[in-house]
Amino acid sequence: MMRDLSEKIPPRARCVVELGCGSGETGEAFLRLQPEADYWGFETEAESVREAAGRLPHALQAEPETLSFEACGLYRADVLLIRGSYLRALSTTRLKAWAGLLPEDGQLLVELPNPGYFRRLLASAAGRPDGMQVAVCTLPELQSWLQQAGLHMAGGLALRNNADDADLKGQEQVQVFLRAMASVMSGSLGWRNVHADIWAEGWLVRAVRREVQAGERMMVHTVLGETVVTPRVRVLEPNGFMATEPYVATAVEAKAYDIRRDRGFDRKVFIRQRLIYTDVEQGLSTIQGLRSQGYVILTEMDDNPILWLNEDAETKVLSYMGAHALQVSTEPLAEVVRQYNPHVKVLRNELRELPEQRDYERERLERMAKNGGKPYVTVFFGALNRTKEWQDIMPALNEAAARYGEGLRFKVLSDRGFYEALQTEYKEFIGTEQDYGGQFVPYEEYQRVLHSADISLLPLHDTDFNRTKSDLKFIESAGHGAVALASPVVYASTLRDGRTGFLYRDAREFAERLRLLVEDRSRRLETAEAAYCYVRRERLLSQHYMERLAWYNELFKRRTELDKELEERLGKWQAARGKQA
Repeated sequence: MMRDLSEKIPPRARCVVELGCGSGETGEAFLRLQPEADYWGFETEAESVREAAGRLPHALQAEPETLSFEACGLYRADVLLIRGSYLRALSTTRLKAWAGLLPEDGQLLVELPNPGYFRRLLASAAGRPDGMQVAVCTLPELQSWLQQAGLHMAGGLALRNNADDADLKGQEQVQVFLRAMASVMSGSLGWRNVHADIWAEGWLVRAVRREVQAGERMMVHTVLGETVVTPRVRVLEPNGFMATEPYVATAVEAKAYDIRRDRGFDRKVFIRQRLIYTDVEQGLSTIQGLRSQGYVILTEMDDNPILWLNEDAETKVLSYMGAHALQVSTEPLAEVVRQYNPHVKVLRNELRELPEQRDYERERLERMAKNGGKPYVTVFFGALNRTKEWQDIMPALNEAAARYGEGLRFKVLSDRGFYEALQTEYKEFIGTEQDYGGQFVPYEEYQRVLHSADISLLPLHDTDFNRTKSDLKFIESAGHGAVALASPVVYASTLRDGRTGFLYRDAREFAERLRLLVEDRSRRLETAEAAYCYVRRERLLSQHYMERLAWYNELFKRRTELDKELEERLGKWQAARGKQA
């Protein structure tokens, strides 16, 4: 099976051409990130094309020597990926012809295999055909071909299989043996680019039409204060998307950090995610150090600080005041933190990828087969710190559980108290003591369980803290086809009541709407479909991450102005502290 390179393709791309698409796995994965893309896969083998046709909008059989984009009605592509069977035909002439599809901001990606990869060396020693791959070209040769084709190399990434290779990599004797083998085999097989890095399966070379200019290269360096729950959606996923741009690099560290890696970058953004300075002097020293190094300093926050500002208030206020700007997840949260810093950007939480659309009829038949021919409805609840939120609806849930019996089932994550309060035998708690005492499960498990539910409970009381939360659980539920039954707090801003979900304002209305969703299957499915379409249309990260990059670039252009404001803001704050002392 070919390596999935979907996460290396810029998700903003609306047209992608993959030459050597294999069975279409990369394209299929990319279409979950950018479902509006027009994806073209070309392959030389008929069987692979038949498999790819089930995954891609366009899957065509063509030999590299006779390939004609014009004959297919294809005249422009944002990204051109060359790999697999098409690599053998790689040359300056063909690169130039194929790259003619790319606009000024287009990208060419080339997956170049490493014949010196240790698994290929072992296969060669054993006389297996899969080890006898001859390199297409060396990296310098490819760079020369790119230049002759009017393209500029914008980076190369080593492709590794760390999970499978980790044990062998740690054994010094194995390394010595394999490097010796690489030296011998390179001569006997005529390989031209046996690389010193025998742990790399290959390289992904990125090239662009317009060379990255001096002053454009950006490093986005994030230091995490919380490493379990929020980094995925607030940092890691946006970073992964931004790093597909040729002028952007990203770095993430927990607690401590090392800015030496940022040397050589023209634009430097330093983000403190949910981090509080240990004391005022340490905070001021850190801020001054980053300013002197030319950074734009940001604070990332996705929760209302109201709960913890009472303790060590000075250092926490400094975390907001002592940044050039703040990035938050909601407008209500932005209103709260603007009292400390006027420069606030709302970057909503979005889904990284669109989950597979559910086949509800197939699921219904499968459930009936497991349950003696009787269908049932599944309710999902999975949230932290919601004990106060669900207590007023628990009587209605238990009443419904008694009314429907085995026709209503519950799946619960995180909240053991909620699970114990449910008075039914048809319930399941997901999680183990190894999962942080049952409070957290791997995100993939959370998605799997949510994808099997019909109704998702999203209760929130109207408090200052809750009003600043994001609607992430609604869009996750919508993406996985579970109809949200939610409080108006937070969710009324995006959930269309009765259309993409249902809102309840008290326990009585909760009971009524729960009954509707359990009993009216057609209404439930209609609502789930509308919510899924909303996510596909408006709430995918691929539709928004470039806005984040544009903001970072804008801040850097205004850095002198913002730095002057920051200095004045801190000066006034320190003067006020002195008077209070």
